[in-house]
Amino acid sequence: MKYRPIDNRRVVSAQYGGETTPFVFNNRLYRLENLMRSKDFPEEIPQYRFHEDCFRIRDVETDRIISIPLLNHYFATALVENNHVHIFCGDYGVNQPWWHIKRYVKISSSDLITWTAPKTIIEADSSEHLFNNSVCFDGTRFIMLIETDDPQWGKFTFKFYTSPDLTNWTLLKGALYGTEKYVGGPAIYYYDNTYYVLYLASNEGKGHITRITRSNDLFKWEDAPEERPFLVYDPTYETDPDNYPGVMENNASDVEICEWHGKTIIYFNGGNQAGCADLKEAIFDGSPSDLLKTFFE
Repeated sequence: MKYRPIDNRRVVSAQYGGETTPFVFNNRLYRLENLMRSKDFPEEIPQYRFHEDCFRIRDVETDRIISIPLLNHYFATALVENNHVHIFCGDYGVNQPWWHIKRYVKISSSDLITWTAPKTIIEADSSEHLFNNSVCFDGTRFIMLIETDDPQWGKFTFKFYTSPDLTNWTLLKGALYGTEKYVGGPAIYYYDNTYYVLYLASNEGKGHITRITRSNDLFKWEDAPEERPFLVYDPTYETDPDNYPGVMENNASDVEICEWHGKTIIYFNGGNQAGCADLKEAIFDGSPSDLLKTFFE
């Protein structure tokens, strides 16, 4: 299958833009949506209500909110394993500044309504904070990618952890990505003995696009050709003319994908990375494995 740009996008939510994980559970498609409470109060600065930040589970077909598992948590992602949905998210804690996350917790559910108590699974080094995460299974072990501001490198860097059971995690020392360039908003997938990572990249100072890289071992990485970004923004599109008149799109970030009825569902954020954002969807006619391979063929 030859490479072709993803351009059949549509707006899912004109004023909502947050990190979103699509997942299939009991033969239904859901979205985990991270939500900044400040979106409901645009006249206030984002930090003012951040302890009310949360994530919610939405049934895509009915457009119904199923549950809001936790407040005061953000950067949540979901993984379906063994008839359960497992969520990994950053805990804001108490008396900490906005996005100064020092630990990640896990909760699980078999019905999307009742959730286990949060259990700490990863704690940051004293000098770093934790941001976005993504988890996959490679047939032998679970892999968690975490975005960190470890001061050894520039913002941001991806670190990798391994686990046999989704609860006990070990840092994979020396496995890193992005130490020499800007990266952010990651998502990791595993197909055909290959790890694929989607990540946010700077578009020569003009905005942000999503690129793709791959690895067989999490240590050595092969970037897709420069002329093959995974997703780019539409600079002719005015994202939110009611609240941000004249602001044109210069961002295509926080991409996550899943397979649904033989096709790949792609969610991502538009807008400008500065408060103006929407949630978009695109569909690839084929499996995620087919899609990810095209960027390297």
